[in-house]
Amino acid sequence: MAKTPIPATDKPSRFSVAAISAYAIALLGVALVVTSSWYFYSKMRSGTDADKFSYSIPEESLGNHLGRSISAVAKVPVENKAPIPLTQRRANTDQFANLYPGALLNPKYWSQPEWAGSDPYGGPTIPDKFVPILSTDIFQNFNPNSKATGIRIPSINVDATVVDLGIIDVANERSYETPDNTVGHIPETPDPGQQGKGWFFGHLESFTAGEGNIFRHLPEVTDLIKEDPVDIYLQTNDAEFIYRVTTTSQMHEEDLHLTTSNDAQITLVTCWPPRVYDQRIIVNATLIAYRYL
Repeated sequence: MAKTPIPATDKPSRFSVAAISAYAIALLGVALVVTSSWYFYSKMRSGTDADKFSYSIPEESLGNHLGRSISAVAKVPVENKAPIPLTQRRANTDQFANLYPGALLNPKYWSQPEWAGSDPYGGPTIPDKFVPILSTDIFQNFNPNSKATGIRIPSINVDATVVDLGIIDVANERSYETPDNTVGHIPETPDPGQQGKGWFFGHLESFTAGEGNIFRHLPEVTDLIKEDPVDIYLQTNDAEFIYRVTTTSQMHEEDLHLTTSNDAQITLVTCWPPRVYDQRIIVNATLIAYRYL
């Protein structure tokens, strides 16, 4: 018996090109709606987390935090041919292992002595081979011809090149170029080791421009300095300087202005929050030591 042929139909296949295109357009529309909604929500909430990124080392413990154990501090900056080294008293860490929790265990570890960090009771110390100095007792021109060439922040795995940022014309306005997979230094601000405040900028992320994300972990510094010191190492061709973080903050991009200081300090800046970038995370650090390479 012959089979009856199945009559043809004009109904399109569920996998036709037209159907697939319709599904793709619909999905794209949903994605655009979700992305736009997320962006405007993030934009609306931008800046509401400013308190999360605002912290300062308490004034009463700032000296210990900066690794200083000195009997006298000069009241005015000293201009000289070389920095004035400090005589630093190092803690006897050998006795800490026998204490539980112990009077000489750093107080911030008393609640969990078995997980105690590296800070001795007398405060964090300066790494070996570095000369500790007061940031106010350094001559005005440590090495005026030596620019920053590199930056390291071991606590957040930063190890990058530093370049001076140039000025470019953008939409009939002059502005600093953005750092391209580097950390950018504002050349009109002090170089490493000099008095004043040097300004350094790096990307949190850079999806469209592809300029890297060297400062992607910079927002984490606020929480880190509550537990242990965060040191920033700035290198030149012939020296290396350690700056220790003292404060962090967040502000709107329009409120950010370059400032200076009578101290020897640096400021690191990155954008926040992700995808919105209208806020700035600010990290301030003070010079504590140097060494010649």
